[in-house]
Amino acid sequence: MTSKAKSLALTICLTVIFGTLTTGINTLAQQTVQSRTVKPAAVTGDLIDIQKANDGDISTRANSGKTDYVGMSVTIDAGGLQNIIGVKQDFGPWAIHFPGAYKIEVAESLSGPWMTAFEGPGERGESRAEFPAILARYIRITATAKNTIHREDWSIAELKLGVDPGQIARRVAPRTERPPETTPPVTAPRAFKDVSQATDKDPNTRATSGGPNYEGMSLTIDLGGEYDLTRVAQVHGRWAEDYPAEYKIEISKQANESRFREVWRGAGQPERSVARFEPVTTRFIRLTALRNRGGNHSWSIAEVRTNRDPDVVDNEDDERLGRQIRGVTSQGITNAASVSDDNNTTRATTNKANYAGSWLQADLGGSYTISKVVLIHDPDREDYARRYRIEASSDGRQWQSVFEGRGEPGRSVATFTPVRVRFVRITALAERDNQHWWSIYRLKISE
Repeated sequence: MTSKAKSLALTICLTVIFGTLTTGINTLAQQTVQSRTVKPAAVTGDLIDIQKANDGDISTRANSGKTDYVGMSVTIDAGGLQNIIGVKQDFGPWAIHFPGAYKIEVAESLSGPWMTAFEGPGERGESRAEFPAILARYIRITATAKNTIHREDWSIAELKLGVDPGQIARRVAPRTERPPETTPPVTAPRAFKDVSQATDKDPNTRATSGGPNYEGMSLTIDLGGEYDLTRVAQVHGRWAEDYPAEYKIEISKQANESRFREVWRGAGQPERSVARFEPVTTRFIRLTALRNRGGNHSWSIAEVRTNRDPDVVDNEDDERLGRQIRGVTSQGITNAASVSDDNNTTRATTNKANYAGSWLQADLGGSYTISKVVLIHDPDREDYARRYRIEASSDGRQWQSVFEGRGEPGRSVATFTPVRVRFVRITALAERDNQHWWSIYRLKISE
């Protein structure tokens, strides 16, 4: 076959994969490659109602729930290693709800490494990403730009994969082939001493600047995967006075220096310096000293903790979250008043897994400034809403949304710009799955 004929055959084949395959692959395509479309074995990710992107019903959808969806992602499980050659996002009746731009990454396992297979703009009606075969099981779609023309949320009615067992596939490069500097567990651009001791789970050891002149020194922590963060704590341990006068927190999903962005800056504190910020998804955390404290004090970190370590960070919150709740009302939730009693064995719960739209409302009994709401799910730590919203009101009639985000195992923490209010309402927007209820043992509200 001539090179021109081969090119024509491949073009027809790719059209067949995402177009006419529902009625059968034509003879020419069968003679070139064994291409076909397949339904994902499973779909997970940041979009609300994500399973509706894989239910076979074009009239249902998964959606971002907001127009600023950059960084949100969807992960597809092909069910096993396959020669992946493309992904189709079918937007169904929501034709203009496509991302401004997105990228496709593939991996053999969820722990990575991930290989970029496609980057490009979304398209009206359906977005097709096509590329030479890569042997992989997991496919991740990440929005990289908003749709500035239509300004809608990101919706997916159905997801489909293109596979071709007839092609010789590329392989994802193993982790060991990456440059060593991209995967350090802990790095320090300006040398901390004993940096590994900041993450060794031993409060009697420390990473230290080794002297009082540490302005500009940094410490970078690799979490080993992408996680949702709202807090980073420096535990100074026995070196309670060795805290920086001012420091900042930066985060990044990649080790690349240019990818870090600042999420918090402020003063250090004796014994424990805690940075709280809006929820972010990240793998790398960088702490940088902006100002020396003075005197003979070094900068010492016995342990770095995040909201992923409830035994350390969340215990501190329990001491501070003491806002008195005077009354509780609810819809779709039983035993709502138990969120404010002194009995740690009682809970408010939906008693069912289908609870989207259920809400709980707290009356603080007066006007207070608040900036944080914590829902404690323990000991039923898996009974959290996949997505929820917090609204605040001064009179119980006019409401403003102050937070919308994902629930977390054990306790769901919402931080937001301080507002002065009397009433706080929490609404479940999306269930976690079809098995778990929504349960709240304690509701804590604070400045």
